[in-house]
Amino acid sequence: MVQFIIKDDGERKKNHKHWQYCVGSGQAKLAVRSDYAEQLKVIHDELGIERVRFHGIFDDSMQTYMGLNDFMPLPGSKKFKNYNCHNIAIAYDNVIAAGMKPWVELSFMPSRLAKGQKKVTVNAEGRCTMPKDDREWKKFIQAFVQFLLHRYGKEEVESWNFEVWNEPNMSTFFNGSREDYFHLYEITATAIKDIDANIMVGGPATATGGWITEFIQFVEKNRIPCDFISTHNYPGDGIGDVFLGKIMFDAIVGGMKRLRKKGHGRTLDGCQTVMEDKSEQTEMPKGQMYSVAKQVYEKVAEKYPIYFTEWNCNAILMSPSNDTRKVACFQVKSINEMADYVTGSSIWAFSDIFDEFMMIPDEFSGGFGLLTISGIPKPQFHVLKLLGMTGERQYVLPYTNDEIEISVYESDIQKQVFIYRQRMKNVVEPALEYEINIELPHGAKNVLCYKIDEENGNPMKVWKEMGAPVTPNEGEIEEIKNKSSLVGRSVDKDYKDGFLVLRGKLNVNDVHAFFIDI
Repeated sequence: MVQFIIKDDGERKKNHKHWQYCVGSGQAKLAVRSDYAEQLKVIHDELGIERVRFHGIFDDSMQTYMGLNDFMPLPGSKKFKNYNCHNIAIAYDNVIAAGMKPWVELSFMPSRLAKGQKKVTVNAEGRCTMPKDDREWKKFIQAFVQFLLHRYGKEEVESWNFEVWNEPNMSTFFNGSREDYFHLYEITATAIKDIDANIMVGGPATATGGWITEFIQFVEKNRIPCDFISTHNYPGDGIGDVFLGKIMFDAIVGGMKRLRKKGHGRTLDGCQTVMEDKSEQTEMPKGQMYSVAKQVYEKVAEKYPIYFTEWNCNAILMSPSNDTRKVACFQVKSINEMADYVTGSSIWAFSDIFDEFMMIPDEFSGGFGLLTISGIPKPQFHVLKLLGMTGERQYVLPYTNDEIEISVYESDIQKQVFIYRQRMKNVVEPALEYEINIELPHGAKNVLCYKIDEENGNPMKVWKEMGAPVTPNEGEIEEIKNKSSLVGRSVDKDYKDGFLVLRGKLNVNDVHAFFIDI
């Protein structure tokens, strides 16, 4: 049995709900959809998340730089062209109507401005190259900023974050060198600041904490404006140039072999056959968000706010484990461990309304979302709902990377205890018993326990039991929601020498949350 003793005289700190700062999404073109807007409002209202970040506001699919020759390629038609921020405005209007703010990711390069025509390789219509003319790019950026100021007002726009590009250290998103990106950042940031010096601009938006030291040295040496540092991390994947090289090649070759062996099936079956989840192939170390966040914090040395503008357990889209409690358990641990090192963070992503490769219609497709394509809350949604209910203070406990771990929060009228058994791989092992002894000088009025495990808060299980309908009807969707909703069950109060004793058993990636009214 694993035992924990929580004394009342222990040190507390502010409960930093950094994950409520922002949440990720797919591409800008999705933000004009009504179902996207409806789900986004749920995310804000239910979880308290304040912003949303998405790719591709400048993609050709948004028609941000349009011309006559796009649809009427007549002689002389190339001279008739204009900027067009209307579709961006519809997307941002939907964000604001949901009660949120846009996190402005300045990506990708419109084809009319691009030095080369290589597309971003995630089903996007933006180019991943530098601009062919710096002056034209700066003119475009300034027109965009002026449009935002005119439509939304100076005070509102100055409360938004403007982030230059997305993962420029990955050739998937940027076909240039580090020096190229630094130059792109310089001309973009200065263009924005020339219009409004109070707008917050930052970068480098890299994968796995890359380029941060060099980026800070560059902006400081050249006196280039920078208001924050941003980066990404997905511990379940070897993201970076290596991933895009030999590992990706091996995955494609292996995927072809697996496809031939499987023979046939749905599109999703084929995708999951090719794109194996590496975190389910081997036992990866846990605690990686702590390590990377701490390293970034040390590099930044408190000079700038730090935002992890993408993070989650896994960057492999359509991995079945994305729909399981594994992600929820990962988030409980990681949110706790990142809190001292980040200003804000953005979990990737809020919905399976997502099409980086294609829009998968299957209700449980292994998408990144907190919600399925029809808006069914997944285990990770449930755990964020519980974390959102925690009080303003957190107990300061020693850092561990143990099999079973704990985090404790409180308000003036309630204490919240989370206990979890996090692994990077879903494995079946015997349940482990635990006992929590929490000192309560004035006792407890009521104790509720919420569980996220195989039987509780597990919508995919309910969906499978009803026959796994690819596209559930309205009645089936409501049934899944109802049968997998969060339920707080009363716990008998057992006291011993001034301590409330809480007991239970955890399987791998289970989460139990006790809410104790005092």
